[in-house]
Amino acid sequence: MNNISQFSSKDTIHQQASEWISRIDRGLTPAETKELQHWATLSSSHRKMLLQIAQLWDDMSVMNELSGLFPLREAQTQQVSRLRKLVKQARWSVAAGFALMALGVGMMMDWAWVERTPEAVIVLQQKVETAIGEQKNITLSDGSIVHLNTDTIIEVTYTDSQRLIDLIRGEAHFTVAHDKQRPFSVNAGKNSVTAVGTAFNMQYVENQAFELVVTEGRVLVKQNDSDESQSGVQSLITRKPIATEGLLMFSGEKAMVQGAVKQKHNVSENDIDEDLAWQQGMIVFKGEPLYKVLQEIGRYTPIQFKLMNEELNDRRVAGFFKVGDIDGLLFALKNSFQIEHTQKLDEVIELRSAG
Repeated sequence: MNNISQFSSKDTIHQQASEWISRIDRGLTPAETKELQHWATLSSSHRKMLLQIAQLWDDMSVMNELSGLFPLREAQTQQVSRLRKLVKQARWSVAAGFALMALGVGMMMDWAWVERTPEAVIVLQQKVETAIGEQKNITLSDGSIVHLNTDTIIEVTYTDSQRLIDLIRGEAHFTVAHDKQRPFSVNAGKNSVTAVGTAFNMQYVENQAFELVVTEGRVLVKQNDSDESQSGVQSLITRKPIATEGLLMFSGEKAMVQGAVKQKHNVSENDIDEDLAWQQGMIVFKGEPLYKVLQEIGRYTPIQFKLMNEELNDRRVAGFFKVGDIDGLLFALKNSFQIEHTQKLDEVIELRSAG
């Protein structure tokens, strides 16, 4: 008999645990249930990773299923019953669901590393906003850094189990402090972007649609829909761009998000630097139509631009412009693109073709 067990790396265990969570989500066969029980008894690392992934991706149906997979000691029966009532009353709160799941597999694990919290406790709530033309850096209580661009509003809610941000308006770049026990999620429009330790930029471009650039690590993009039938963990295995499953995006990827993830593609480091040039007070244009250029510049100033010639809409503009420097913009438009201007009111500038 061979008594030597093959050593599994952390990445391998993570992949195996992710696959088990996805199977639980779609329903286990009797044979798979026995196989999962065997896999969980092989190592405490298996059990720990299984619980971490179930908690991280926040699928209560998966957590409840886990709680029923393994038999409990008689002495635990009353405690589980009380926890089930707690979960029902809390409408499947993350903390209650996790506590119930932990009890369900309690006979197979080392209880020393299981931390059970009866209910989420809010430890921080704040609202941060910037005016038109203003930018602001804030450091949150966990060390995460948020860089807010012009005309932006975010709401921050930290609990003892989650870090939640609502992007109400505008654009922000998030550098997330690593904390496996408290996922960091940003809600915007119909979607949420979840990370553990990473960095990404989100900008509203129209109603409930935002542009997402992942600058470090990886994030999970999910559609906020109560009718979802599949766990976000499924995307860890399939990586299919299906809104109901969620999509895992990696560093160097960019996408437009509006319910479904659209126009996902890889971008170079130079492209990312240009997208984030606003953090250094610059805007970069690479041949965009003039009307889009003016829309972008208009985010940083109360001045309104009016195009007097229809053909100017599609005039292509390229170059580096300083945020809020309207005089520099008008000078460049005249000398490089043959576009003249007239100041009609304090906050209205008319643009027309030279001559």
